[in-house]
Amino acid sequence: MDPRPRILDTAFPRQCCSCGTEISHPSENGLCWDCRSATHSLTPPWCEQCGMPIAGRVDHSFRCARCEETRPAYTLARSLYRYEGGIRDAIHALKYHRDFSVIPDLARLFAAGILTHVPDAAAAQLVPVPLHPRKLRKRGFNQSHELAKAICLLVPGAAIWPHLRRVKDTETQTHLSASARRRNVQGAFRAARTPAPESVILIDDVMTTGSTVDACARALHQTGSRHISVLTLARG
Repeated sequence: MDPRPRILDTAFPRQCCSCGTEISHPSENGLCWDCRSATHSLTPPWCEQCGMPIAGRVDHSFRCARCEETRPAYTLARSLYRYEGGIRDAIHALKYHRDFSVIPDLARLFAAGILTHVPDAAAAQLVPVPLHPRKLRKRGFNQSHELAKAICLLVPGAAIWPHLRRVKDTETQTHLSASARRRNVQGAFRAARTPAPESVILIDDVMTTGSTVDACARALHQTGSRHISVLTLARG
């Protein structure tokens, strides 16, 4: 994504959405390097399936107790950062304040994450986690879809499969327990076109318990997807 003309930077200086400092580097848009680098990135050890970080040392293949119990429909899930600091501020700026300046910064992180974490990424299509039409009308955009569009500009051959629909207007997941989250999103998604691509990458901003992306994965699996990766910016 091309940086905006320098004349605009002179007339309307860009500011970091997190610390408020003026941004002058051409590769930065709405999130400065200092705030981005100060946020803790997630690294192994983690559950090999859901990507939940694990304290201590693990010298063998490991699946967490939640994945053993619930058996997620996705093949693997990875989150790039902890849900804190500059990354959290950038997500909030986009979702709640319509600050689209952060999209190029976040898309670059996604693109690097795809190449690092997703096997055979070139064969997969991007599937943004959808919003229910009512919520989409209220917000005016789907942040996951906007990020996916920006990722396609950075990853050669990347394309969006836009046919996953949210058919159930669920209550917010914020204050629900893990089991209540699973019940809340059960049957909430449906593929509007079949078959779904055999290999997909689900794109979303934040993963907490994984209930939402698992419900998406189940809908995709039922209609043809066999290799389902999940990639989110942050882990809550």
